[in-house]
Amino acid sequence: MLATKLFAPPPSPRSVERLRLTQRLDAGLRGKLTLVCAPAGFGKSTLLGALVQACEHPSAWLSLDVEERDPNRFVAYLTASLRSISADLGEGALALAQARPRPSPEAVLVHLINRLAKRRGRLVLVLDDYQLASSPEVDAVLAFLIDNMPAPLHLVLASREVPAIALARLRAQGQLLEIGQDDLRFQAEETRLFLNQSMSLGLTEPQVQALDARTEGWPAGLQMAAVSLAGQSDADRFIRSFTGSHRVVLDYLLEEVLQRQPADIQAFLLSTSILDRLCPELCDAVMQAEVGHACLRHLEQSKLFVVPLDDERRWVRYHHLFGAALQQRLRETQALAPLPALHLRACAWYEANGMVSQALRHAVAAGDTARAIQMVQGKGMPLYFLEDAEPVLQWLQGQPPELLDAHPPLWLMLAWSYLATSLHSEMRAPMLGAEAAIESAAAHPAYRSWRGELNAVRAWEAVARGDALTISREAALALEWLPQDNLAVRTAAHCALGVAHQFSGDRLAAQQVYGDVVTMADACGNRMISVVASIALGHLQENDNQLHLAARTYGRALQTLGDQPHGVACEVHLGLARIHYEWDDLPAATVHAEKSSRLAALLECDAGLGADVLLAQILLSRAETDAALGLLTKASTAAQTRNQHGGRLAIAHAQVQALLQTGELIAAAQLAQDPALPLAHAWVLLARGQALQAHECLTAFLDASRASAPASDVLRALLLDALALDAFDPSEAALAVLEEAMALAEPQGCVRAFVDLGRPMQRLLTKATQDARPRYTAMLLEAMEIQLVALTPIAPPPKEAAEQPAGTVRAMADPLSQRELQILTLICKGLSNQEIGQQIFLSLSTVKWHNQNIFDKLDVQRRTEAVARARELNLL
Repeated sequence: MLATKLFAPPPSPRSVERLRLTQRLDAGLRGKLTLVCAPAGFGKSTLLGALVQACEHPSAWLSLDVEERDPNRFVAYLTASLRSISADLGEGALALAQARPRPSPEAVLVHLINRLAKRRGRLVLVLDDYQLASSPEVDAVLAFLIDNMPAPLHLVLASREVPAIALARLRAQGQLLEIGQDDLRFQAEETRLFLNQSMSLGLTEPQVQALDARTEGWPAGLQMAAVSLAGQSDADRFIRSFTGSHRVVLDYLLEEVLQRQPADIQAFLLSTSILDRLCPELCDAVMQAEVGHACLRHLEQSKLFVVPLDDERRWVRYHHLFGAALQQRLRETQALAPLPALHLRACAWYEANGMVSQALRHAVAAGDTARAIQMVQGKGMPLYFLEDAEPVLQWLQGQPPELLDAHPPLWLMLAWSYLATSLHSEMRAPMLGAEAAIESAAAHPAYRSWRGELNAVRAWEAVARGDALTISREAALALEWLPQDNLAVRTAAHCALGVAHQFSGDRLAAQQVYGDVVTMADACGNRMISVVASIALGHLQENDNQLHLAARTYGRALQTLGDQPHGVACEVHLGLARIHYEWDDLPAATVHAEKSSRLAALLECDAGLGADVLLAQILLSRAETDAALGLLTKASTAAQTRNQHGGRLAIAHAQVQALLQTGELIAAAQLAQDPALPLAHAWVLLARGQALQAHECLTAFLDASRASAPASDVLRALLLDALALDAFDPSEAALAVLEEAMALAEPQGCVRAFVDLGRPMQRLLTKATQDARPRYTAMLLEAMEIQLVALTPIAPPPKEAAEQPAGTVRAMADPLSQRELQILTLICKGLSNQEIGQQIFLSLSTVKWHNQNIFDKLDVQRRTEAVARARELNLL
């Protein structure tokens, strides 16, 4: 026997401690089996070697090879490895395994299992590279061992492929720990420690992040990159060039992965490497044979650098470095089929299945310009009006001007693509190129259509600059030149006219145009313009306090967008977040605000500032003022950097709200001095007890702006004015102004406009409970109760209560039940009755019934009183 097979690899002095994985391995020792399964180079042996070195239990190691596909040899080595722990462990079993004639492997295992069962304490046996020894006979032996495994033994398997044993049963029994390639990938901190601490490379954080992204945390890839980086004078240049075609990576993947596969799998890997993502049917088209299902199943079972892209594992992709290595090999050989032919097969499949963007990429890769133009132009609806314009932009940016001059529509496509990807400043050059190319083709039958489309492009370039006069002029010219059947561009020109009305202050005309544009765009399939018009319409509806209409408008826009990570989706989610916040649906508001913020960060959109403002307001509702102010400070810096005046004002208003909540009146007053913040200024005056001055400020605002200001601002001004009147002259005047505000607010379900004004608004609403809107008033008061409870600081228990033994409370005539104590605790956390019911699975009526019992037992009338009484009695 080869003794070196029985020793774990020694730890490398340059290895990184992977505490998160070793902790999982330690915890998994309580079960029967640990399976560490991943492709080559993911550090399986290194990780398990570290486990054996650090494990507090006696551990045995066996490195397997193809010779161990013989079950008798497999059992003999397995027995020998256990003897490395203790010579008496497998003594009889080893003699039995080497006897002639040999008994069955199961008979040897029975002897070994019986000896192991008599031992005390845990034993760990590691079988490394199991995929090399795997065969139907050896798999059966292993299954026999696992089924009859003695309690002291824990088995660890490391394999590049999933072994053919009954893993499902072990999972169901809780006896299996699985560690896969996603677990084994280096996390960002591990990558940094490896490159800069273990390898002493001294890379900057962006360089570390770039290498981490290129290797996708693949340990072997990072190792190869680190070794190659040593001695490089230009680290940035090397990192940019480090791909699967890098010779070190290419050699490793070819030798360790590709060349170990059967010939048909090698052919499949090389041919399908042209694809960004794979599914069985697409692979069939590229291979011109029905092999997709079988080959992809083989790749998954073999763990061959395949990354699933959906929960059903229908779509997958190759690991970036592996895919690049395959592409490099394919370019070098092209033995299977010429590259253009493979790309055209993929193009045809994507086009037949309605995936035009992907089809375009392959048409361009095949060098088929005529087919690419045809795909972009589409059947009456250009690609950039349908979905993501990025593939069009990527194609046309790299083309020589001579090609675009020969095909004038290409200049227009490039300009539209810049618009669709928010690169407005880049539109100027293709507009000039289009003008020259179109005028040189004045005799062309499509001349009028091209001229009209150029006018539409100019109108939208003016939209980006806020130039209402140019928008109106160019949009009108576009509609004059464009043929009636060019619905795609005519719809875009009509939408530009709506923007011109909005910029000119004619909100009613703008709403009418936007509504018509949405109908036209939906009818002709112009998705981009439909979404743009919907967002603009939703904004106007929000400003007019038509919240239900705005929510439906934004909802339709989301449906039109689908799951595409498009910049305009940031605005849609932000609009829905504002509406749900006003409705006091804070969980939904948080979801939409976070989606908007994530998309804005990903796509570098300004909508992220609005999302930060809203998230800060949600934090304020939870009394997390420090976190809110930190977020607003960050947003304010970003707004100044980007010169976003409107965003800066919204941020300043939220900062005033936060400072007032923390009692920092001087700082709030300094911020509110900006003349563009009249409502914030009035709010500060109220907080400082200057109610008369606040009333005068608000009266001036309403007199000057009631007709032109957004209805949402008018509502807030009326509410502040009601508070001002109630403060300096409590009379029916305050209630009359409050009634005017409630008449605006109730039909739209407004809540936070009241709740954010705090206890003074609660007192004023209490006076209005007998007026014309008792149900709405009661609902507002309940929302304010919940908010005030959330804002009430938790006081320490009274001294005498703290001295009581744990678990005791002051005596009550009728103690609360366990269910009532549970509900009282949730009330103290600020949850509404609806949220309490959802959390503990009770109906709303049952929660209210429990609430009433709690109030009766505590002798209180309100939630705030119940919280205070519960703390007094040390019930919480």
